[in-house]
Amino acid sequence: MKASINEAEKIIAVEISGDLTSTNAEALRQKLAPLLAPAVGSQPAACQQFRLSLINARMVDSVGLNLIVSILRAVQAGGGKMQVCYGSQNVLRTFQFTRLDQHIELIRV
Repeated sequence: MKASINEAEKIIAVEISGDLTSTNAEALRQKLAPLLAPAVGSQPAACQQFRLSLINARMVDSVGLNLIVSILRAVQAGGGKMQVCYGSQNVLRTFQFTRLDQHIELIRV
């Protein structure tokens, strides 16, 4: 996982190097927790935008979706928006089937 924070524009960008599944979701959750803490803490506008790059992912399972929903809730609690960059049609279909595409901006890369 690669992460960067643009404090001036209040953007958090995270890139996942492969699939987002039960095998890596909990480790990612623990790594993301410090990045998302300001979004639900005393600074409600700390994260205006959270960009998650899944361009190397071919699939996202139910545990991975749970992590994405957790991120979305934390970002929205802080008044921010979430974007997901994807490269696989399978990932797109997963977001469409679960209707997460109605809550997250999806960007084809």
